[in-house]
Amino acid sequence: MHDSEYILDTNNLEQQTLLELIRSTSDCIFLTGKAGTGKSTLLRYIHEHSKKTHVLLASTGIAALNIGGQTIHSFFKLPLRPLPPEDPDLQRNKIFKSFRYSSEHRKLIRSLEMIIIDEISMVRADVIDAIDKILRAYTARPYQPFGGIQMLFVGDLYQLEPVVRAEDRQILDVYYRSHYFFAARVFNSAEYDRCYLLGIELRKVYRQEEAQFVEILDRVRAGQMTSHDLEVLNNRVVPNYQPEKENLVITLASRRDRVAAINEECLRQIEGRTYRIGGVVDGDFPKANLPTEEELILKEGAQVMLLTNDRDKRWANGTIAVIEHIDLEEEKITIRLEDGSLHAVERNVWENNRYTYDEEDGEIITETLGMFTQYPLRLAWAITIHKSQGLTFERVVIDFTDRIFASGQTYVALSRCRSLEGMTLRAPIHMRDIIARPEIARYYEQMNNAELLGDAFARAEANQHYLQANTEWKQGRYSDAIVSFRTAVEGNNQLSNPLYLRLLCQRLGRVEQMAQELRTLRRELEDGRKRLRALSEEHVQMGNECLIEAHDPEAALRCYAKAIDYDIRSLEARLGQARAYRMQKDRNKQLSALREAEALSPLHATVLYELGKYYSSYAMYEESIEPLARLIAQDTAHIPAIELIIKSYERLGDEERAEQFERLLIQAKRRNAGK
Repeated sequence: MHDSEYILDTNNLEQQTLLELIRSTSDCIFLTGKAGTGKSTLLRYIHEHSKKTHVLLASTGIAALNIGGQTIHSFFKLPLRPLPPEDPDLQRNKIFKSFRYSSEHRKLIRSLEMIIIDEISMVRADVIDAIDKILRAYTARPYQPFGGIQMLFVGDLYQLEPVVRAEDRQILDVYYRSHYFFAARVFNSAEYDRCYLLGIELRKVYRQEEAQFVEILDRVRAGQMTSHDLEVLNNRVVPNYQPEKENLVITLASRRDRVAAINEECLRQIEGRTYRIGGVVDGDFPKANLPTEEELILKEGAQVMLLTNDRDKRWANGTIAVIEHIDLEEEKITIRLEDGSLHAVERNVWENNRYTYDEEDGEIITETLGMFTQYPLRLAWAITIHKSQGLTFERVVIDFTDRIFASGQTYVALSRCRSLEGMTLRAPIHMRDIIARPEIARYYEQMNNAELLGDAFARAEANQHYLQANTEWKQGRYSDAIVSFRTAVEGNNQLSNPLYLRLLCQRLGRVEQMAQELRTLRRELEDGRKRLRALSEEHVQMGNECLIEAHDPEAALRCYAKAIDYDIRSLEARLGQARAYRMQKDRNKQLSALREAEALSPLHATVLYELGKYYSSYAMYEESIEPLARLIAQDTAHIPAIELIIKSYERLGDEERAEQFERLLIQAKRRNAGK
């Protein structure tokens, strides 16, 4: 199906909602969806049809090349190291010195209305916060998240995850409860002007049509695979499978050396001349971003993958073919597709681009830094699971003989095939191969939330009234301006927003008077908050007495609920609820109370220890490690936490990690003894 026909599916509610959000709001959006739902083609449609000035960015060079954009790091000139919120280079007084952009690049940033980031699953939370701070500074809009630029994040978090080195993890875990982009402080912390992040999940699958296969893939994606699913998939195991020559079958493997070995051996077995075909690099084109080998080594009869979309739609990026004939004099390679049709493939030119700003025309233009010319082919008896992301195949052999080492790898591999019948496994899949992060499942519960989407459209409508009120005031139509302003406030009260407040003060000419009124209101509000906090603390104490002295969890829970009514951010009330539910042996409500406490204070020592103790008490040792590790990262002398994590590793059979923390325990006890 043609991309535009596919994208403009009027029956696809999620697609239409996304396009309307981009058109009428400035809120940040996360576009996601399982494999085969059309994220990439929808992204291309937005790029081609959106009236907002925008740039396309991606996490990797190849991904940026595929969408015709830049990498995040090259566009923002980010260093390849952790960028925690307290990094000196990101502070307001240093950011212009740390990130020295040319005058042209500054104008480009100020001209943007939207930034699209593809493959967001591989982007860390700290990178998002760094982008937010840079954009606030360079747009001169410090009170607006991302400097008022709409962000469109695209990707499936259940697929490839952020790459975090062990030495970087210790730094980032102090500041972030997760490494995924949605854990960025700009979306969560009260210290920031919080950004609205709306989630749109595409639900309609266009790649697979077998209902059973789609349902299995859904459960694999979410880490909820059943024993029956495992049985169905493992029925496809043929250890020594040898495909028939006329069938174009591709092997997916997790390791690059395994893929290279398969391709080299298959090529070696073909008799006949070996052709070495050199590509041409002109200008600046990093080797790491080359879409194929700079020198292709091919033979007639070799199985290859096409790396471009044919203009006449005879093949697409990822189509498998066989080389029928190589004519170097005519500079043409003839390929045979699976349907038997023959086609000539000519050299393709890829461009390494960057965005610049044309001051005369006031437009964003794409500047070509370098070009790479080569046949759009690569050997394709095998490719890595990583490189298969986004591609679709009719027949696939999946080689899981090497271990699965990253979240989402199994799902990416299985979902590359159109049908269960077209898939063969070299080795059985095990439950341990299904790696899914629980924080992703929790986050995805917010997708397609009708209430949040409705609020977004209401805010957008209210913002139009704010603009109208501003225009009418400038025109001297004060009565009309007041009516428009009142309508805007009713739809979306922004009187606490510093940007709107400053504009209002300028229009009314009563800046000092209004500032005094605001100070009085804040004092009154703070006095009221103090009284409520005191009442909340009193009810927490009453609840504690009910638990400790009367052993009455029901009465305690009533006290804790009242405490939360008085102070919704009461951490001690949540911890008290957890203790009461533990006394009632209601493990689900106990966990819910602890998670609410964690959401209020992700780094609080008591919260992290109670979470670890909860999981350990129910033999959920793997789950207990994450909160305990976060606690120990900030307090290496917390002996109970160290003892508990040692127990978890011992129960999991990880003696090496257990011994590592045994040594830390000895050091902690020595330090405590010396105090």
